[in-house]
Amino acid sequence: MKTITTLLAAFSVFLAATGICLGADAQKGKLLFESPALGGGTSGKTCLTCHEHGRDFSPETLSRKTYSIMDNPVASLAEVVNFCIEVALRGQAIAENSEEMKDLLAYLAVFIQNNSGKAQ
Repeated sequence: MKTITTLLAAFSVFLAATGICLGADAQKGKLLFESPALGGGTSGKTCLTCHEHGRDFSPETLSRKTYSIMDNPVASLAEVVNFCIEVALRGQAIAENSEEMKDLLAYLAVFIQNNSGKAQ
C-alpha cells in the first residue's frame, strides 16, 4: 500500500511539475503559497508561515480520501486550503475549480514531495 501511495504521489508531482495537471502552473501556485494576499488575507500570514519545511504535510496528504481539521471532517484538499485561507490568513475562500486553486494544489504536490521526511 505504501508503494502505491508513493507512486501516486510521485505521479502527481510529475503531472504538476510538467503542467499537465489540468493546466495548473506550480510556479504560480508557489507565489500564492507565499503570498499574504491569498484570498484577500488580512492577517499578514502566508501558507508558508504554518507549513515551513512541510510541517503538517506528508506524502499521504495528496492521496487521502478525507481530511480532518480541528476534529471536523473535510472532504477534499481544496476545502482544507480554503479553511486555512479563511482562518489563518483571515481571507475569503477561493473557488475550488479556479485557476488559483489548481495552481496552488499543483504547487502543494511539488512542495510536499520536496519536503517529505524533513523536520516537521
